[in-house]
Amino acid sequence: MSMVDILDSKFGPFMDLPELATLFKLKKESLYQQIYQGKLDIAHVKRGKKYLFPTHEVAAYLDNKLEETRLP
Repeated sequence: MSMVDILDSKFGPFMDLPELATLFKLKKESLYQQIYQGKLDIAHVKRGKKYLFPTHEVAAYLDNKLEETRLP
């Protein structure tokens, strides 16, 4: 089962910021700061006061970070 399938079955097509914070085991405030400083390199959209993250983008981000740790 791929990362996209796992995340999609748990969260659906989009994740909100609290879900992303829980997944990454970070405080919501830390993610807000990364967004405001332009340091969060996961695609996202702002709908009203809510940030939404496409689940497939989160999965791709995690896959890339895991791949970076595997390289010697």
